[in-house]
Amino acid sequence: MPNIHFIGREEEIALLNKLSRESFFLIVKGRRRIGKTSLLRKAFPDAIYIFIWPDKSIDWILEQISLEYSLPKFKNFGSLLEYLFEKNKIVIIDEFQNFLNVDKSIYGEVQKVIDGMKQSGSIFKLAIAGSSYSLMNKVFYDSASPLYGRKTHEINLGNLDVNSLFKNLNISLEEFIEMWAVFEGVPYYYELMDLEKIAKENIFDLVLSSNSQLKEEGKAILSVEFGKDSRTYNTVLTAISEGKTKLNEIASLFDNKKNEVVKYLDMLRKDFNLVRKITPLTENPQKSRIGKYEINDNFLSFWFYFYDKNRSYIEQERFDELRKFFNEQFNSYLGRKFEKFIIELIKNKKILSEFNFKSIGNQWGKCEKGTYEIDIMAINAKEEVLFGECKWSEGVNVLKILNELNEKTQGVDYERKLEKEIFVVFAKSFSNKINEFEGRKVYCFDLKDLGRALKKT
Repeated sequence: MPNIHFIGREEEIALLNKLSRESFFLIVKGRRRIGKTSLLRKAFPDAIYIFIWPDKSIDWILEQISLEYSLPKFKNFGSLLEYLFEKNKIVIIDEFQNFLNVDKSIYGEVQKVIDGMKQSGSIFKLAIAGSSYSLMNKVFYDSASPLYGRKTHEINLGNLDVNSLFKNLNISLEEFIEMWAVFEGVPYYYELMDLEKIAKENIFDLVLSSNSQLKEEGKAILSVEFGKDSRTYNTVLTAISEGKTKLNEIASLFDNKKNEVVKYLDMLRKDFNLVRKITPLTENPQKSRIGKYEINDNFLSFWFYFYDKNRSYIEQERFDELRKFFNEQFNSYLGRKFEKFIIELIKNKKILSEFNFKSIGNQWGKCEKGTYEIDIMAINAKEEVLFGECKWSEGVNVLKILNELNEKTQGVDYERKLEKEIFVVFAKSFSNKINEFEGRKVYCFDLKDLGRALKKT
């Protein structure tokens, strides 16, 4: 497996190289395993690296730092930081939010050091990393926090770029999409893979087998965010992973207490960044009462549905039954993630870039025959409208799909101009392809087409 931690990180590395020549107080945020520490240590190989243990005293942490780097002993963290800056050292502090458990007063010490260095015109170089979205926000964006307004730069480290990742893995697009549907763009997970195995075997072995390395990964991701209400949050996330994406469906698990569920959903969205609310593309997201909820992270979505939901199998070591469930349900799970994959390709202009679509999303609503759902809808400045369907299937009959899609579009409430409508169908493969349907331009993308498009960009 190639080292993929730095694929598509050119912009971040360029910024870090520039910062190394000046004073900075940088924060790097991102989910667990996304590569924050690897990025900082690559950019600043000679930095003093400090990890903040959540369950150790500050005296123990200070002693370990002094021993590791042969430094004098310090009575407090502020004195250590000031000493390192005076020695012109770059300092990396990892899991900085853990000071909330160790000793909150340390944030005040850091603030005093930074303010003092600024006032004296002295050089300081401090890089902070943290995996907890909610706690990092509490430390840096709460106006009551000593460090509010102190950062000079920020990096929100996201998933690795899809096409760069695909190019570097040297596997078929089908295998890649199966892996991406679970591991998305998180470099650590790909480094655990055995590319001699097929994707499904890698996924099962890494997450669901008796000796799986990632079986408690979901729990570890959530543990830094949730306190006493973890059971409630977990119930909400499990419901969404099972396909209960509407408010009334989730509320059915809480005695239909919609107001209570809305409170937890809002916190999952705003405080923890684990869930997003989706509205039909034709609706105003700020005003619409129509909405669905989706787990942002592919791994968590998979972990809740295949691992957490089936803990009874795992605890009883009934792995044959767990494998059966996985084999039966994985294709349906892939269908949902294939749609997300395609939307990402369109947004990032890997495909259909000539249309320069500005608004892209899902569309659903009521129609004469009841309700309709369209996988993808997109609109550009020229009022060209794309309607698309995604089918994770072989030998798809495109004409049948287009007839169904055409019927669905009749329920979409917008100023219809047929000459500006575009139909697109995405599938593993087709039994036939066509390029025109009732006066509309038609595009058919199979995995070969998508693979060629990704390799070109």
